[in-house]
Amino acid sequence: MKTAAKSPQVGLSPPEATFHSELRYSIGCDPLVRVGPLAPLNKGEYEVTIQVRGIRKAKALATLLVPVKAFGNIRIHIRVRVGSATIKPLPGPLSPRTIVSLYRTGLQSNRLYQFTAAKTVFGSAFVYPVFKARVVQFFNDDLSDFYSNYNNIAAFVFRSVLRNAIGRTPIQFSTALIKK
Repeated sequence: MKTAAKSPQVGLSPPEATFHSELRYSIGCDPLVRVGPLAPLNKGEYEVTIQVRGIRKAKALATLLVPVKAFGNIRIHIRVRVGSATIKPLPGPLSPRTIVSLYRTGLQSNRLYQFTAAKTVFGSAFVYPVFKARVVQFFNDDLSDFYSNYNNIAAFVFRSVLRNAIGRTPIQFSTALIKK
């Protein structure tokens, strides 16, 4: 008796899986950081635990990372830990100089990070974390890519997982110049 041929299953990566991969391939590009699995909590609620070596680095990352990422009715909670201790973000308000220091402390050993600087433009202070000119790529069931990959520049992936403003200070995610 013949068995029916199985047709290929078509599916797209859900947004929570994409965000988890963005965390793994950005914040996780650091030998002192380990991004844990995407753990379901309740219906539509997930948690990702980020284990960090070093309390100063952990406090910086807890302050820089988005605490919760929402996609419609889906929410992903980010928890930063050192060992078994959960680390809370630093209380505000934080000056642009302090924010620059947090980026340096939190990302200095990340392979995609270059440097951070503050700049005042028309009387307003901005913080510019600068990332290497690299493409972040991972499999994601992306139908717009021949190989079904997610492709983005490092600065834009970090923009997705880190806060876009800290207090009243906007963060301008930037890409380093390519030397010719």
